[in-house]
Amino acid sequence: MRKYPKSIRKYRGTRLVGYGTQGQHRKTGQRAGRGKTTQWNASMKSYYFKQKELGFPDPDWDFGKKGFKRPQDMVRIYKVNAINVKDLDLKLDDLVQDNKASKSGNTYTVNLEELNIQKILGRGDLNKKINVTVKSASQKAIDKVQSAGGKVTLLSKN
Repeated sequence: MRKYPKSIRKYRGTRLVGYGTQGQHRKTGQRAGRGKTTQWNASMKSYYFKQKELGFPDPDWDFGKKGFKRPQDMVRIYKVNAINVKDLDLKLDDLVQDNKASKSGNTYTVNLEELNIQKILGRGDLNKKINVTVKSASQKAIDKVQSAGGKVTLLSKN
């Protein structure tokens, strides 16, 4: 037995049960479904044909689900953190201040594996002499580091 009256009791027997305009406070029963193609016979048919006519997202676009989503633990295994040569060039002085890289003379030495960077890419210009230790590197990045007078040490070949 409750000490207080249940508030829904006063709305029982009324048409809208306290939810205003007809059709409110329902779940997905009022709508046609989620997405651009589900339940398309009911309400999305004209939208579907209009989009298909416009070629969205491609001419072979069809309704329904396709494929699957890869599990996140598998995505994380194959995720590669990469850095471009120009970004490395800009960050070197900050890395030396944070003791994540060292400088002797005009040569910088950095181990990118300790910074959780697995690959170095060759976009941009390199103005400093760098000795880099990294898991993998593109050929363009290796050429740019060597032309600046540095050296790339690969931990594993890909």
